[in-house]
Amino acid sequence: MLSGPPWAPFLNIVLLLLAAPPLRYAARHSESLCLFPERWQGSWFQSGVRQPITIMLNRFSTKGRCIASKDDDKFLIMKESGNCYRCLSIHQVHENVLQYKETYCSNVDTLALCSQITGDALLYSMFRLNAVPLPCPFSGYHTFFYNRGHGDCNTLASTMEPCTQDSRLLLRYQACPDVSGSESAVEELQCLATWKEGSSRYLVGKIEHGHATSNEDRYRCFVYDRSPSPSVGGGNGREDEGIAYRVAQSGDATCNGLFSPTEGSRTMTLYRAASPSRCKFPSWMATHGHWHTLDYRRTYSLRHRNTTLRIADSEGREETRVQCSEVRGPLVGSTSSGENVQIVGHYTIGCQSGYACMVFYRRDQHVIEVQSGTFTRRFEEACSKSNFDKNRAPYVTLVTSHPDQKKCPHTGRFVVSGLFKRRREERAAPSQTDSANSAAQGVADVTDAEEGLRMIEGCPLELVSLLVGCDAGDTMEFRSQCGNTVTSIVSAYTCHAGWSENGTHYLITTPLSRSSLGAKRYCFIYTSSLTVGGDPMLPGSTNSMLAGATVRFSTSSDTCSRSLMPGTTGVLAFNITSKGSCTEISSKSTISASTSTPLITITIIVYYFAQFR
Repeated sequence: MLSGPPWAPFLNIVLLLLAAPPLRYAARHSESLCLFPERWQGSWFQSGVRQPITIMLNRFSTKGRCIASKDDDKFLIMKESGNCYRCLSIHQVHENVLQYKETYCSNVDTLALCSQITGDALLYSMFRLNAVPLPCPFSGYHTFFYNRGHGDCNTLASTMEPCTQDSRLLLRYQACPDVSGSESAVEELQCLATWKEGSSRYLVGKIEHGHATSNEDRYRCFVYDRSPSPSVGGGNGREDEGIAYRVAQSGDATCNGLFSPTEGSRTMTLYRAASPSRCKFPSWMATHGHWHTLDYRRTYSLRHRNTTLRIADSEGREETRVQCSEVRGPLVGSTSSGENVQIVGHYTIGCQSGYACMVFYRRDQHVIEVQSGTFTRRFEEACSKSNFDKNRAPYVTLVTSHPDQKKCPHTGRFVVSGLFKRRREERAAPSQTDSANSAAQGVADVTDAEEGLRMIEGCPLELVSLLVGCDAGDTMEFRSQCGNTVTSIVSAYTCHAGWSENGTHYLITTPLSRSSLGAKRYCFIYTSSLTVGGDPMLPGSTNSMLAGATVRFSTSSDTCSRSLMPGTTGVLAFNITSKGSCTEISSKSTISASTSTPLITITIIVYYFAQFR
């Protein structure tokens, strides 16, 4: 059996002696070791104390070392430098707030010192630094009037608006010309703690505004209550049946002097205001609970009976909240196929809010698109020409998690040529723009489609083909055959919804084999010529193309961008030329070089653009 050095037991005894209080204190008190509760440990802010206060084990950084305690709230503290003892009576009113009273410095070294704390002793408040915020007690929209000691500012109603995080509120103060001390100001309140004492409720928060430069300026304490609001007329924006809050705010970073909601450095009366949500989003959006961008970096979810659209990032954090404020019907002059509806939406991004004009397009049961204009503070200006231009506003393409599979358009077999020559030229002499775009595109766009195309690097161009709807009606396959090897599928896609717009066609696809870094969906954007039997553009069409007809393709992994030039720009850009129907494929599935020579030469270009990140 292994044993430690012979002096190890003595070391343990020494450590215990150092951690314990002097023997005369231990003999006098039943506690042999005084430790502050673990839940108090950390860094705290106290008004008037320059450095953060640290509570760790038995040490209170600005006071000294605890040598005895009783009743879980009284602590005898010995100052490190000098014969000075204090009793602190500490209460945790919230996990983020400690309050205490203390005695003066004394030479009394027993817990009897605590009897000197009187009821009217000054109460100190400490607020936890880097505290986790909590939902604010005032939810929804409010109007309010305020008083800073010079009379009520009630000529114009000030407003309180929720932010996307329920722990934040935005307060917009209006100035009253006839009230001294009133001024127009915008403040952002982050709620950190709430508790109740008697009939009063307290709130601690941090206020951000243009003049806040330190924690002394930011931390504030509030006391509030609520009661049914009186019947008020006059069109001040208050609801007769709403709930009114009376709120008093401290004048500094303490909770001192707050005895009631009607006494404070600043008092406010809050009235519940009407929500900007006054309509519902289209019913065909509510068929599915969640909509995703093609790259799944954003999720759109309808809430509150289809009145609110929540936009969250890939980790579920809410970034934007849009409330339906007015439905204006179909967009006048729209050339897009399918249903559409124009809506004025009230946007909240963080704590900033405003209105924007939006148009929702139904492309398919599982595919929709959204156009949004620029923000404005005024509702009536949202859909003006200066804030919304349907010809310039970008599109966001949204799909459901499980879109229907549909027959691909342009069934048949197609030849691909010119692929590797262009790729070698780009690698041999990349331009500065190409380099910048490649860096900006990032790792996520190194897609399986490109990896598949790299697999056929060096393969004769005549032996690269695209088969659409041949093995399966809802599948497109890039194939290659090098030498005497068996034809291999290097990239395959399942077809979903498609639509046409101004002669350009859009097709949503899913790569059949994709890595965790690859795109979840692709938008294939294309134009074509020489079709037979009508328009075979949409999924489900049984029409085909004449041999020799050309289709120009581009793909995007985030949205169906209208700025792409099919066959020229995009994450993947290529042209294909028809070689006939699927039934004309030979039993050996080979593509001879001689059959492709009279065809139009076309190219596939793989390169990146920063705007398609």
